[in-house]
Amino acid sequence: MRQRDTNIAKVGRYSSDGQQLQHKHGQELYFNPRYITENQNGDVVVSNLTDNSLTVGVLVVTDSVGAHRFSYKGNPRGSNFRPQGICTDALSHILVCDIHTETVQMIDKDGQFLAVLLTKKQGMGCPYSLSYDHRSHLLWVGYMGYTTVYIYRHIQRQEHLTGHRDSARI
Repeated sequence: MRQRDTNIAKVGRYSSDGQQLQHKHGQELYFNPRYITENQNGDVVVSNLTDNSLTVGVLVVTDSVGAHRFSYKGNPRGSNFRPQGICTDALSHILVCDIHTETVQMIDKDGQFLAVLLTKKQGMGCPYSLSYDHRSHLLWVGYMGYTTVYIYRHIQRQEHLTGHRDSARI
């Protein structure tokens, strides 16, 4: 939630009954949070724009109590990463739409770049929003300017069971 009067953005964690859960204070990790998701390991992943022009961003990952784990600045580095939609898959990979490079990037749960999954060259517009279905292993992608949601097979059943992913397949 962005508090415009103090120019500080905060992300809080609450229980199902509305009580705020323990989190670390004193860290200024967010400027303009856009999308948020929780990974299977309890990490909280936030796409965040980092300047007043809203053209550069970072993916901020904290643990379950709010301690900063890492920040991901896109691939290739220095590409004016502009993260929007995010989700996590069954293998705890983090998937993020970068509307500057017009790609969906996959990083591991520790912030290491793994692959570019989707690009504008594959015939669609700029990927903007994501959702992952953990039962069917399908990736739902919304594209900027399109009124259709596209669905991709992201993880084959064998990869889910073994934890091994062939990066050439989507």
